[in-house]
Amino acid sequence: MPENETISFTDMIHGEVSFDAALLDDKVLLKADGMPTYHLAVVVDDFLMKITHAFRGEEWLSSAPLHVLLWKHLFGLHQMPKWAHLPLILGPSGKLSKRDGAKYGFPVFAMNWTDPRSNEFTEGFKEKGFLPEAFINLLAVLGWNDGTEQEIFSLEELITHFSLERVHKAGAKFDYEKAKWFNQEWIKKLPATRLLEDVKNIFAQHSIPIDDEQRLLAVIELVKDRCTLITDFETQAGYFFLAPVTLDVAAVQPKWSAAKSDFFTRFVEKLHDLPAWNLAAIEDTFKTLATSENIKPGELQLPFRIMLVGAKFGPAVFEIAELLGLPETVRRIEHALEVFNAAT
Repeated sequence: MPENETISFTDMIHGEVSFDAALLDDKVLLKADGMPTYHLAVVVDDFLMKITHAFRGEEWLSSAPLHVLLWKHLFGLHQMPKWAHLPLILGPSGKLSKRDGAKYGFPVFAMNWTDPRSNEFTEGFKEKGFLPEAFINLLAVLGWNDGTEQEIFSLEELITHFSLERVHKAGAKFDYEKAKWFNQEWIKKLPATRLLEDVKNIFAQHSIPIDDEQRLLAVIELVKDRCTLITDFETQAGYFFLAPVTLDVAAVQPKWSAAKSDFFTRFVEKLHDLPAWNLAAIEDTFKTLATSENIKPGELQLPFRIMLVGAKFGPAVFEIAELLGLPETVRRIEHALEVFNAAT
């Protein structure tokens, strides 16, 4: 390295950058066996590939003066690409690393990856249940914004709005909870048709049968606001196609009574007489019968939900019944009655 020289270049993120060459260590460029080191290889490679812009992490900024000198003496500075040293993505303890993911329970790779040397497996964002639209979005706003409060960007919007001038110089801290928020917003934003194949893959992994693709689309549209990750569809939508194996009897048992059992027996009879199977008819029949039996409808909706879902979650219970259809709704009520009555 020269001793009396200032090495300067313009970085698209950091502006004008200068280094005192006297403070820089000499570097090996070619090993004794003829193998070039990274520093020589990357400059020659960029030259041969006619690279015009080089984007890399700011940890490489300290190597830039050596690369500038190599460009100057090998090919001429007029052929050197423009540099952009991007801020690092930070984890809880500094630069985000695979170790952070293992320690704090979040992915660090885009997809599943197995280390070929240690055979250590690391789960990826894709398999965790992240959508590519959300993944691109969350990465883009780590260390950048367009000057507004907008956080959700489509790829087309990013192409339109993104500029290097608004990339921050400081590192951006990765927040896994915020990443999940991005994914949840994208699940809510996308139509069921876009989510269909992803949900079908999740169902296949859990041996959940799909008897009607159109019904699955309706189910996705109904429950997607309740899903943070694509993998959540197994819990939030699976019971529409596969009856629950267990029922949360404990949630029903303290307030279960013969009167409520009789109500659901009569409710089944009323369902068979409905002229049309739709949400309004099911709900009206349910509430009218409850009033005639002097039972508050609210006291009956939790047992009805657990009969259909198996647990205390899901969208409006009458919407669930509508999508399940008459035969399956009746079958689940009758099965649950046996379970509830036996437990009382």
